[in-house]
Amino acid sequence: MSANADSGLKDNRDVAHTEVDYSVYPHMDGIKCSMSWKLGSYGERGALSDDMIGSLAERFGLPTKLVRELSVLLGNCLNNDDDIAINLTEVRRSQAIVRGQKHLKTLLREATRGTITTQELRNALGSLSTYFVSTPEDADLLPQLLKKLETATTLTQDVIDDIRRIHGTPGAVAEMSPRDKRFSRDKRRQYIVESCCHIWKDSGRPLTYTTYSDGRPGGQRQGPLINFIQAVVKMITEPGQILSGETIRVDIDGFRDKLEREEQERWAPPELGNQYT
Repeated sequence: MSANADSGLKDNRDVAHTEVDYSVYPHMDGIKCSMSWKLGSYGERGALSDDMIGSLAERFGLPTKLVRELSVLLGNCLNNDDDIAINLTEVRRSQAIVRGQKHLKTLLREATRGTITTQELRNALGSLSTYFVSTPEDADLLPQLLKKLETATTLTQDVIDDIRRIHGTPGAVAEMSPRDKRFSRDKRRQYIVESCCHIWKDSGRPLTYTTYSDGRPGGQRQGPLINFIQAVVKMITEPGQILSGETIRVDIDGFRDKLEREEQERWAPPELGNQYT
């Protein structure tokens, strides 16, 4: 029977292109990141305790008022409300459908060979999405199969037929992983670094860092601003962690570029009309 596991199935790589292709940017708060942020609902009190605020103010010579403002900014960055789209990643329709079909084809093969349990199959199917379905009828195919597998003890032929039917339905399932994982970064980190830069600038300090090339411990990027950001990051991660100096450098440069663009727009001369009309 395994010899015919893929009988009648094609990769259907043209299926994903039968409609206009486009990208969506869903909120993916489950994106794996290297930092264990202390997420929560902080409200007006902010993410830092009074002791943390006092420690940062004293260590870096900052006004307590500014550090309290930073605490509120950090609380907004660390808000775990699902309505706040912190992590937005690009998912391409055509790519997501092709990946879904490929995943489904693998599951069909395993189900036909009996090398997967009903629970394993249900979990694997549960990772797929019906985001790009064309009709309400198509949208019901995957949920109906998942419901059937809730009580199934063995993989019967009708389950295998259902998988085959879903695979043959254009857009019925999609695998919603990011189009390019290299750009799937935890945006909380960027917002946190920018918040620190904002407060640092408001205190009258320069947004600068020092670059070393002698391989000294702690990385090549050093300086008061880097140290300030690292101290803040350590307070809002559990257990306390720090970022790489190069990562911070990229975010600082991005913040400075943003300020420069805003400044240029502010002082851009108005467009002149035709003086001779």
